[in-house]
Amino acid sequence: MKTVTSTVYTSDLINILTKFHKDWMKTVTSTVYTSDLINILTKFHKDWMKTATSIINMLTKFHKDWLKTVTSTVYTNKFLTDARTHARTYAHTDTRHHTVT
Repeated sequence: MKTVTSTVYTSDLINILTKFHKDWMKTVTSTVYTSDLINILTKFHKDWMKTATSIINMLTKFHKDWLKTVTSTVYTNKFLTDARTHARTYAHTDTRHHTVT
């Protein structure tokens, strides 16, 4: 009776230890894969942030340059329009009052 009981307990203990080992292996494997995945995602995020920052800087520079160009064009057009209007206004006024002799 003692041998049978000992064998049953030993078998149960082996089953418990085997289950514990399997669960432990799943946990360790999951932790390793999760750790690798986190490292990959962290690297991807850092690379993505560098790229996004570069793109934002480039777009900001483009926008500043574009704004200078548009502002310059608007002021140039306004200046030319005002000068032409001014010239036409005074040209017409001057020709009316002059008499040809």
